[in-house]
Amino acid sequence: MERSHHIRIGLLLLFILSGMASWSMPSGGKTGSTTFQNLVYRAYVTDRMSLWESTLETMEFEYNQNPNPALLYDILLAQYGLTGYYLGTKRKDEARDILNKKEKYLEMLEDVPGYTVPSKLFRASLYAYRISLNPLRSVSLGRPSGRLIDEAIDMDDSYPRGYLEKGHMLFYAPAIFGGSKDRSIEYYRQAVDLFEKDMQNNHRWLYLSTLVSLANAYKETGRHDEAITTLEKALEFEP
Repeated sequence: MERSHHIRIGLLLLFILSGMASWSMPSGGKTGSTTFQNLVYRAYVTDRMSLWESTLETMEFEYNQNPNPALLYDILLAQYGLTGYYLGTKRKDEARDILNKKEKYLEMLEDVPGYTVPSKLFRASLYAYRISLNPLRSVSLGRPSGRLIDEAIDMDDSYPRGYLEKGHMLFYAPAIFGGSKDRSIEYYRQAVDLFEKDMQNNHRWLYLSTLVSLANAYKETGRHDEAITTLEKALEFEP
């Protein structure tokens, strides 16, 4: 029974992460930030990171020509996702380069009124990624990262990314530093609920990513039926 659960979870993850490589770039018609958001989403569900990279480059060029806070947020969100991909595939040099660029864009967002909570969470994730590149920095960056996440949740308890980052922190941190895979589940679930209450176009890929993180937390804590149900939910959202 245990082995069949693992096989089914593995197959569901394979379906979700492999995507459909036959999708193509749009022929035209739509412009602006919605187009960029759709391209990033398409890159995620089809596992075409070259499309993600090229879209991000175009977003950065567009922002330099016509700066606006919404596009700046989307750039940081795209950088956030791409950095995670680079770290997951052991491309540390690329991850380091994009973090340096993210620092520059984040400093600009931190000066924009109304973006305090997103800025805190981008800063917290930047610290977490720096720790991934150099675990010795956990001593100096770990607590500030956690503090920023808690501050963001206190300031806006309806913003799903706060709970997502809290879930990541609990899942990946060693138990000696307060990590708990069991506790991460409650935060991942809260993030999922909040994404579903108000699904923003630029958060669709992040919603799917959160479902995969929740399923993985279920799997790692032995809750295989719930892992399968969560992955099936992801497939219902994006067949």
